[in-house]
Amino acid sequence: MRTVHYAVASLRYHKKIYLPYFIVLVLLTVALFFALCLVNSAQAIYHGLQDLLANNPINENKQWSAPLQFFFTQMKNIYWLVVLGTVSLLTLFTFLFSGHAFTRRKRELQTFFTSGRSHLRVALQIAYEFVLPALFIVGCLICLVLIFQPLVQRLCELIHTHTAQIIRSNDLANLNNNIKFGVRLPKDYPLLIQTVFISNRDWLQIFTKTAWQTLLLLLINFGIGLPLGALLAKIRLLKKSIN
Repeated sequence: MRTVHYAVASLRYHKKIYLPYFIVLVLLTVALFFALCLVNSAQAIYHGLQDLLANNPINENKQWSAPLQFFFTQMKNIYWLVVLGTVSLLTLFTFLFSGHAFTRRKRELQTFFTSGRSHLRVALQIAYEFVLPALFIVGCLICLVLIFQPLVQRLCELIHTHTAQIIRSNDLANLNNNIKFGVRLPKDYPLLIQTVFISNRDWLQIFTKTAWQTLLLLLINFGIGLPLGALLAKIRLLKKSIN
């Protein structure tokens, strides 16, 4: 707890240094959360369409099964590309910012070591200085999503429908170019997406899963970005000492 207290005090003291990082962290965390929400809600819509089509007597031969899976695989791949791009940007920014922050706080860190604090406690404090704002952002984001749940649901549905139209347009272009898989996508998938009902309980499960995934990816980001940032700061200090 003392290390957490030191981290909070350090964030207050260095708020001018951490303010740009906090702003970028908010923007990229929101983008990451929403992209993961699209992935998870697309999966829920996929299962809903499976149930809807399976209960339709016209579709007893289940010829729709493979095209449906193919279509939603395409959709989720698009969303996962957004997730990957967002995490990559966040990791790159964490790496560059932490390297800059460590360089600026050289004397402070040296004071910690000379005062008898172990390298482990100093490393934990620095990690907390990055993780605590992320936890705060995710917590606020979850509260806002729960408050404005109908709006978030509607936005996800609109994006799913628009993505389905993009996939279909691309599929028709491939069909015109004599690419065989273009015939797999029926024209009514964008409309079918709008017919699927996802209950509030299911949306709550989607948001919960999304929150855990967001936290996990943020921790992976810190696990990669902070050590690389420390290495970057060390290289910079070595160059300065040589010069």
